[in-house]
Amino acid sequence: MKKINLERILSGVITVSIPVLICVLSILILLSPVFMNLEYRLPNFPEDQYGFSTEERLDFGNRTRRYLVTKATLDDLGDLKFDSGDPIYVERELEHLEDVKIVLQGVFKVFWGAVAVLVLGGVYARFRNWWNGYILSVSRGGWLTAGLLGTILFLSIVSFRSLFTNFHLIFFEGDSWLFLYTDTLIRLFPIRFWQDVFLVFGVTTLTGGILLGWLLSRKTRTLPSPLSK
Repeated sequence: MKKINLERILSGVITVSIPVLICVLSILILLSPVFMNLEYRLPNFPEDQYGFSTEERLDFGNRTRRYLVTKATLDDLGDLKFDSGDPIYVERELEHLEDVKIVLQGVFKVFWGAVAVLVLGGVYARFRNWWNGYILSVSRGGWLTAGLLGTILFLSIVSFRSLFTNFHLIFFEGDSWLFLYTDTLIRLFPIRFWQDVFLVFGVTTLTGGILLGWLLSRKTRTLPSPLSK
């Protein structure tokens, strides 16, 4: 009885960890220089009406991206200047970017926790003759991911602005994420940029979940669920 209860708990934890793993892997794709370089060069990407060229957007955008994913400090962004000598980012923008980095660091910690769950679950499955249950749990995690992301994609189609607003209300305090159209953050990352981010995130995560769920479910289709013992 104790063994069955442990495997029920482990199965649930593994299943829940899969959406975390797939989602963060999709985020890492979006934080790569490849995505940003392609995004700014899209033929219908809106120009900056206040004067940034594509090259300047790529330069400042990639420096901002590197700040978020490396050990770079806020001073590194604060030192960025226009030709006039004025700072690229004002204090309010720097504070928001610092908040974003803190959120990402928390997300990555959860990601490594999910990786640990998956690895330890695999070790347990290997030595406790629970491999079929382990594969089934991962497969369910794939389908769970697909269901969650399908819902997000639907909401983004119905009302992207509402989804975008609620996302920021969850992860950031007050109106710290609201800026003027003349602010650098909006000029570098207009609403079209975030629409594409959500779209790419949704498609890659949904695809990953479906593939994982479908491929592994085929392998376990003829096997009885270990939780039904």
